[in-house]
Amino acid sequence: MFIIGILVVVAIFGEIFHRLNPWKKPEPAYEELVAQIKEADWYRELSRDEACRRVLENDPHVQAYYASTYEAQRLLTQEGFQLGLIDYVKEQAAKSQAKPH
Repeated sequence: MFIIGILVVVAIFGEIFHRLNPWKKPEPAYEELVAQIKEADWYRELSRDEACRRVLENDPHVQAYYASTYEAQRLLTQEGFQLGLIDYVKEQAAKSQAKPH
């Protein structure tokens, strides 16, 4: 019983230290992450095409790819996530060009 009590106390102090860790890097601001995404080579390449730019700016599914800090960091760091967005944008752009206006 004594050992369990010690383990609980150690776990509580470990959690407190983890949350208040002074050496932990702060998360970048969401606006900074969005700016980094829009400066990325793949994003600029997509935005050169008019149809793709319309999808990037107006499609709610695209905004969902970087709706929070976590998703924005994921979009910046994971190539598979980037490729998924690129494929989606190109697919939607092709659909919008195929529709008669």
